[in-house]
Amino acid sequence: MIGGGGRATGQHMRSSSISTSTTLTLANSPYALDGDIYVLPGATLTIEAGVRFESNANSTLAVARGAQIIANGTKDAPIVFTSANDTGVYRQLANNEWGNLTVMGSGYISEDETVSNTSTPSATNYADMEGLTPANPNNNDYGGGNDNDDSGSLSYCAFRYGGVASIPGKELNGLSLGGIGRATGIHHVEILNNIDDGIEIWGGTVNLKY
Repeated sequence: MIGGGGRATGQHMRSSSISTSTTLTLANSPYALDGDIYVLPGATLTIEAGVRFESNANSTLAVARGAQIIANGTKDAPIVFTSANDTGVYRQLANNEWGNLTVMGSGYISEDETVSNTSTPSATNYADMEGLTPANPNNNDYGGGNDNDDSGSLSYCAFRYGGVASIPGKELNGLSLGGIGRATGIHHVEILNNIDDGIEIWGGTVNLKY
């Protein structure tokens, strides 16, 4: 299990949009997501190593298509996304206590639930990300024709006690990736006690390891 513990009160990031590039610093950690926080196209959210998020139900960090997240922890200073109820003592049956991290890109996807899509990869295919609320309908889409899409990088990140079921069969996974391109880097990621899948990937060309 990736390390990182200790519970404290910190800054609240209330339901809003991040429209300009922003850095979340270790000095101001921990942070609490309060509602859905969207990183909008053109903006980059940078999270310093060691930052901790302690959030409650229905709180999700969503990175829109055309935005980036740079969240690179280290082995000794991981970035931890967890529940406000996480005291560092493992709770076997706990989950569904906050949302997740969702990242949306512009890579090719095969998706034929949307009427205008084809069942084979196409640059015109798009889809609405599963599990997100309709608060930002124009920023819930993923898909396109850029398999080299760069949505940023994630390393040494832990996601614990999360997941939300918006409706049966439409859940937030520990880490949701839609149409992410091969220029995005993801490695050393931990999912602990999520309500649905640990990581779910819809199309794209991203490579993950560890």
